[in-house]
Amino acid sequence: MAEAFGTLTSEIQAKFPAISFINSNKRKPILVADDYTFKLNKATTTTKYWICTITDCAAKVHTDSTNGLMKISSFFAINKWLIYTPFSSDFVELETCPACFGISLCDLFKTKDVQLSGWERFSFFNNDQFNIKNIYYGSLKNQPVIFKKMAHHSEWISFDICRQNKSCHNHVGTSLTTLLPCSDHLFVSKFRQAFINSTGFDGLESEISLDTTIEINLEPIVLSALSNSDLPIPFYYGACGRVGVFSNEGSNLVSYLQYSFRFRAFLARELLISMHQLNTRNSDMIVYYGDVNLENFVYNQNERRVKIIDLEYVNIVERHLFSATNVNSDYKHSQGKQLNSNVYCRRYLPDYNVEQVCRYVLSPSNETNQREMSSDFLHSIPASINRRWNLTNIISACAQTGSTSERLVLYEQLLKILSQIV
Repeated sequence: MAEAFGTLTSEIQAKFPAISFINSNKRKPILVADDYTFKLNKATTTTKYWICTITDCAAKVHTDSTNGLMKISSFFAINKWLIYTPFSSDFVELETCPACFGISLCDLFKTKDVQLSGWERFSFFNNDQFNIKNIYYGSLKNQPVIFKKMAHHSEWISFDICRQNKSCHNHVGTSLTTLLPCSDHLFVSKFRQAFINSTGFDGLESEISLDTTIEINLEPIVLSALSNSDLPIPFYYGACGRVGVFSNEGSNLVSYLQYSFRFRAFLARELLISMHQLNTRNSDMIVYYGDVNLENFVYNQNERRVKIIDLEYVNIVERHLFSATNVNSDYKHSQGKQLNSNVYCRRYLPDYNVEQVCRYVLSPSNETNQREMSSDFLHSIPASINRRWNLTNIISACAQTGSTSERLVLYEQLLKILSQIV
């Protein structure tokens, strides 16, 4: 704690602006720093102690007898020298472009249409120790949004070092192959072009931005192509520098773990529906989602719909590759986030996403009792409900069956039961 205190104090001293002095109407000395004013609280032979005169400003300034700045205390004071503004160079890192996500929103970032909120905006917390996910909250034209830098700070540092060595990027093509494993050039080009259109760059700069995004995180590419698909996923607005902007769809399901069973049953039903929609809703493509974790599912209260976030590890397959009868009826998926490429390029797996929910969200885990590890969301099932609907056994069967057709029947049964409960 002492070390953190020292670091904070040093950072504040480094960022504090030049000071000046004026007299008040009562001829009292006033210390001025930009738009902030401080009045003299007390003085000793060596030190003058100043306190902020502005409401909600708890900052204090110490100067020496000749009015030279000595230090700042009360480092948790809310003031603009410690808080990122949307267009802060340390926040958007615009100087790194075109090795960034784009510049399409930069004009908005310079205006009051973009606002940051929450403790993450304090510049001191902009590191892997405090904000490991590198996620920030705020608004875009009064709509709640999430600002993502898409990687840990340490990963960006490694990327920039690697950028000096061209051999680091020899494997760029394989990342899109992971995302679109069975696709021809035309289908891949749709995703490439959708992202390029979102960057605000032209020519070579757009290609550099695309390669950077492939290397760092595929999510902006996925959402650039799918944001208008009516799938239960966030909307991608674009980017400024190394900050992507996404719609804020609500709180994740971890925050609902201790809610009433009936409400959790409602959320479970909506999650099953949303995950199955990834398989069925889009006429052109199938989205397989294997990164199942309660933190990756959020509840949108306005739409009363569960949305699926963090789409870095999805696999997307063209629907026309499969005939209506080319459905695997006895495939039992092994535990793991990625499907075997030979399997999902050869067979349509209409129950894959439903299996993920039954296995990793609704079923009690045999390996851990920690509910935050994306299991046992429907814990504490009332005995009367379990007797009437046999819910535990149906969830278990949905998770464990090796038959696609059986799992789809169980899926429909679960929807009916959960609808009756809520």
